Amino acid sequence: MTESTPKINSRYLVKKLLSVPDNTLFNHVKFHLVNDVLVSYNAKRLNILELGCGTKTTYRYLKNLGCNFDYFGVDYEASFAPDFVCDLLNPKPIQEVLPWKPDFLLLLDVLEHLHEDSHVLEKVVLEISDLITTDTKVIVTLPQMYRLDRFKFSHLHYPEHKIRLTHKEWKALLSKSFFVDKVQGVGFLSIIPFLPMFFKSFTPENKLGRLFMYLRKNVMEWSYFKPIDLWLSRTLGKVKPFYYYSNDILFVLSKKKENR
Repeated sequence: MTESTPKINSRYLVKKLLSVPDNTLFNHVKFHLVNDVLVSYNAKRLNILELGCGTKTTYRYLKNLGCNFDYFGVDYEASFAPDFVCDLLNPKPIQEVLPWKPDFLLLLDVLEHLHEDSHVLEKVVLEISDLITTDTKVIVTLPQMYRLDRFKFSHLHYPEHKIRLTHKEWKALLSKSFFVDKVQGVGFLSIIPFLPMFFKSFTPENKLGRLFMYLRKNVMEWSYFKPIDLWLSRTLGKVKPFYYYSNDILFVLSKKKENR
């Protein structure tokens, strides 16, 4: 591991990612859909750069799915032991250490954690685009029904998500630097635990909060939900307006030739 400005940015997320199992319903669907995109390009072996790699869950899932690739993971949390530690608000140092030109750049549930100002995020996304060529494809996932982010309810506060945007707002932000090739909804059954959050009286400590935790930790992790939710995501997830109301939204992007 190489280091550049290592620090703990979120003790909550570090604790959560190091303690929560990888094999959740949401992860099952998300990484199968990511793998679907990779497989569709028919490459014998891929170079994958992941920004915000966390504990390298992506690497483990894709290996288990039989994807053939070389991998380089970057995160701003040194405790995750990524291949390179870098604050993603300043991604420029990454270019100096990349071992190869990436075929795919992954940003999976990352941008919402970086900054509360969309204009700052636009600048970061533009700088990220400088890491790749027009041949590189970018896969981005972002929350929508996760904690009901798209509704921006004032009674819900999840400080690890510094910004909450709708599908259209995320698309507009990404479109400043990229062409949007594909949009895909990720997860429908996995939004069920968040439904109690529609009530303004919801708090993590009351009955609604306990219902949320029960649904999330118990009911939604029944194994037979996984193929059902994957099928829903592969079908309804490609159709408006259904993908607006999925757990996450997945974008496949291509770099614009001239970003500046």
